[in-house]
Amino acid sequence: MTKLSKYNLVFSLNSHYDIVFNTLYGSLTLVDKETGSAIRSGDIGALASNPVIRDELLSVNILLNDDLDENEVFYKFSRESRFQSKSIAMFLGLTSKCNLACKYCYQSLRKTIEGSDLTENNWKILRGFLERRAREGYELIAIALYGGEPLLNPLMAKRIVREVEELSVRYSVQRELMLITNGTILNKEVEDVIHGVDAVQVTIDGLREIHDKRRPFKNGSGSFDVITSNLVKLLDEYGKYVGVRVNVDEHNVDHVEELIDYLAEIGVQSKLGTIDLSTVHPDQANMYNPLKKSSSMLEYYRNISRRIVDAVEYAARKGFKVDKMFVKGPCMCKYVTGYAVDENLNIYMCPAYMYTKPVGKIATEKLMVLDPHRYKPILNDPECTVNCKYAPICYGGCVYLQYKNIPTCLRVIYGDEYIEKLLRAYIMSNYKDIIKSEGEKSYAIEKVIR
Repeated sequence: MTKLSKYNLVFSLNSHYDIVFNTLYGSLTLVDKETGSAIRSGDIGALASNPVIRDELLSVNILLNDDLDENEVFYKFSRESRFQSKSIAMFLGLTSKCNLACKYCYQSLRKTIEGSDLTENNWKILRGFLERRAREGYELIAIALYGGEPLLNPLMAKRIVREVEELSVRYSVQRELMLITNGTILNKEVEDVIHGVDAVQVTIDGLREIHDKRRPFKNGSGSFDVITSNLVKLLDEYGKYVGVRVNVDEHNVDHVEELIDYLAEIGVQSKLGTIDLSTVHPDQANMYNPLKKSSSMLEYYRNISRRIVDAVEYAARKGFKVDKMFVKGPCMCKYVTGYAVDENLNIYMCPAYMYTKPVGKIATEKLMVLDPHRYKPILNDPECTVNCKYAPICYGGCVYLQYKNIPTCLRVIYGDEYIEKLLRAYIMSNYKDIIKSEGEKSYAIEKVIR
């Protein structure tokens, strides 16, 4: 006997296909309209009557064996992933220095202590910490080189890239390195860093006039021309996987499509790994107000998030790859092995908390001291996750925003309509060739999309 998973989301893609996204198992499947209708209505008989369709739907967990308890699967998955992960995910601050003076920087408190770098001694401690984990059988070390502007500490950045690679080879542990940079520094001194990382994220907030007001150099001059020139070099001369991040609030949201048009005009849409549009969060020091029209933060997040979805759809139509924005899942602060670490080895709940009150410290190669508060989001399962279809990709939402008393439930922020738009945009930008074909009854395009 079979049953339908309660984590199936069924949306229309076009006149030929529906999309079935299973939030728990991570499967993304195209089905014909007849099959989609049967899934929506719960018509098990119609689905089971065709052995080919039935077996395919079973393989991606849209259909399940009748005796499977999905509540148990969900909590087993979430618990094991959070408590028993053999992966280290770390945002590592290489320096508190930055050469930009972004108006909305959520690290505004950093400016009061700006000037310290990750030292050789602190890296030796951290490297020892990572090596101990590698010897213990950890399977992945994923580090985002962060700051401040990490390339203002180029010697340490090069050393980290080199020595993490050495750990990877010595202990047969997978490593993933990402550089989160403002994109203003690209010279011979940082070439080894660029070549050594797997991905680079660069931020551009609009066309020249918009961007330069939001992200100027500290002397007041604009950074747009430098960043866009370096972006082209990263793609053409270095051949790197590059994602462009656009920080969006009510002061620049009306101009995002102009930026997308410009990036298309300079010919980077087919080369970019992804374009990521993200809501500007409230400033830690309350020095910048991202609101212009909204009367509350909830209204702001709902409005901006939905405007971002419209812009994502526009980017997909223009030929840009868009990422799996709809797959959030438990964030790094909900994992025992997720860390946000500054240059002094202080540990924070997540990068958004950087330079506010730390929740621990990596004291020595063998000793990590943590405040019990660090475990609060790990130990407590949010009540809203019970029997919610969105729980596996939302899991109670952003801890940082909850701290600000802002709801982050996907259904509250996006609603079903805009989650459907995100799914459609993702498929249209990544699977154009597949959806052009007709006549297939049902098949998975991604069995796991986490």
